[in-house]
Amino acid sequence: MTEATVQGDVLEWALEDAGVNRDEVLAAVGLRGSAAHFPLVGEVTLAEEALKYIAKATRRSVYFFALPAPPETSRHSVDANFRAPMSNAGQARSLIPDERAAVRDAKRRQQAAEKISRELGHDAVRFPSIPANAAPERAAIIVARWLQWGDVQERRRRIKSKTQLFVAIRDALEGQGIMTNLLPVEGDALRGFTLHHDHVPLIFVNSAVKHPAARSFTLLHELAHLLRGVDKACDKHDLQSRTSEEAWCNRFAAAFLMPQSELASYMAKYLKKGFIQDGDIDSVRRIAGYFYCSYYSVAIRLKQLGLASAGLVDAVSGSFEEPAQDGFARGGQTRVQKRLSAYGTGIARLFGEALQNAAVSEIEVRKSLNLKSQNELRSFLALGREAV
Repeated sequence: MTEATVQGDVLEWALEDAGVNRDEVLAAVGLRGSAAHFPLVGEVTLAEEALKYIAKATRRSVYFFALPAPPETSRHSVDANFRAPMSNAGQARSLIPDERAAVRDAKRRQQAAEKISRELGHDAVRFPSIPANAAPERAAIIVARWLQWGDVQERRRRIKSKTQLFVAIRDALEGQGIMTNLLPVEGDALRGFTLHHDHVPLIFVNSAVKHPAARSFTLLHELAHLLRGVDKACDKHDLQSRTSEEAWCNRFAAAFLMPQSELASYMAKYLKKGFIQDGDIDSVRRIAGYFYCSYYSVAIRLKQLGLASAGLVDAVSGSFEEPAQDGFARGGQTRVQKRLSAYGTGIARLFGEALQNAAVSEIEVRKSLNLKSQNELRSFLALGREAV
């Protein structure tokens, strides 16, 4: 049987950083008894299959365990000030290993982009100035102007579906220097998170969430956190929370999607109503279809404007399942197209500029973006340029 020798403190670091159940993992690989009850020190010899099991459990490469010592940069790859999502009971819960791995990988890409951005002499991202006490409605107006978003009639000439709306919002954010990631995290509990930064702020959206309207709402909810300088992971419960901060972010997202004058005009012209009753899900459906947004965002927007009561919000919250919509096609994309969809056009353009200026090597870029060959890299950069 092939064996591998690793450093005990590297093993301990990985187990703690991943947030896994240490005792269960050690027991599964045969480290029982007194060894499992104290910190592992010195060299630890494991069967190769046991090491592969630990690597999978901690979402690390087996090569990580060849390190002579734990990473020196931080005891934890997920910062202590990174705010966790909420549980069913409304309390902060711990990130599961897949979620921690997603945050860790996003930070790695962000750090690579930051290094390049600084070497190229790029200015910091210029966020719009939003007063700390600004109402969500006012903040949404300021941000829409910053993103050159236009009115609903202008948008509807080029946006014809909920999927296209998500893509358009994402492109607008990328155009202002905000990195966006769209990658799967097991299950759909985690909706997204933010990693603020002066030069390369990042918003992550979980692609395991299939409904395009939910993705758009998540993207804007996370943008609200980013504007407030908060590193935060959000669960479905956060996006339906009525606590002050989460509710502010929800109302901001809904106001961005449905400006007051345009919503009132639609209701008067097409619904002939000035108020939506709690059980009137059909009207919610029609508004959501017109603005390409979710039922939940419609309900909280109506309540915010006094056009519905809290009962309507309750009716489309919790276990309510919005009817399925055509989402994002899973097939038909090349590996390179999938990478561009995952990492965003902004990082493609940044890395392309860096290569032109010899600020980074092809090997570094391919490693950061998980591209296998020079041809894949060239195709990736070309797609990024075409997206401008």
